[in-house]
Amino acid sequence: MDSFDELKAYLPDVEVIATDVDDTLTIGGLLTSDVVRGIEYINGIGKRVILVTGRSGGACTTLSQYLPVEAVIAENGGVVIRDHDIAPVRLPGDHTSRLERCFQEIVGEFPGMRQAQDNPFRLTDRSIDNLSIPGYAYEEIRRIAHSYGLTITVSSVQTHILSPECSKAAALGAVVGGRSTITIGDSANDESMFDREFFPLSVGVANVRNYLDTMEHRPRWIMSKEQGHGFIEFVEILRSAVRARADRP
Repeated sequence: MDSFDELKAYLPDVEVIATDVDDTLTIGGLLTSDVVRGIEYINGIGKRVILVTGRSGGACTTLSQYLPVEAVIAENGGVVIRDHDIAPVRLPGDHTSRLERCFQEIVGEFPGMRQAQDNPFRLTDRSIDNLSIPGYAYEEIRRIAHSYGLTITVSSVQTHILSPECSKAAALGAVVGGRSTITIGDSANDESMFDREFFPLSVGVANVRNYLDTMEHRPRWIMSKEQGHGFIEFVEILRSAVRARADRP
């Protein structure tokens, strides 16, 4: 991993901070006042915040309305919410029916699994609560998804069944355009945002270490603290970098 001194050198010129939500911003499942103040600070110095999450498009309309963010990318790149508009990515016409058949087959194969609470508000994917999935089931879930032309991705809280055309990195790239961006995440479904070909600057909060062995693309820097505490640590590094730039003669 590169040093934090190098991170500090880049940060004053970054225009966009794109961050995952669950276990990256949240602490014990909650958005704390310190994390919200961190987002407010970023906005206050003229940088933009974009949330990039696996949560449902329906749930994320709330995040987009109540937090000072430019946009929210939901459903692992399947939905973009900004300026009070919610826009699913363009997918094949039979996507919804294939997705529903696939999900029903998986649930039928493993009846003890719990679908995610926000599934009724999803537009492009379906999700299962990780705590209800036995470890041996993942390969079979993946096999069933592939048989329908779909794939899965695993976050810290949910396993998502989605189209291979959905990607956090692809959706984020379309939103940020050519602006200098740093990405922040914590788990396997953030991996595309750690791909240096698309986002040379990337940060993991400390709990990302739980997933590094499964990742081809890893964050360039890893904070010393977990979850939202790691995000707050990142904001303090940003604050220090901005002050140092301002103090230059």
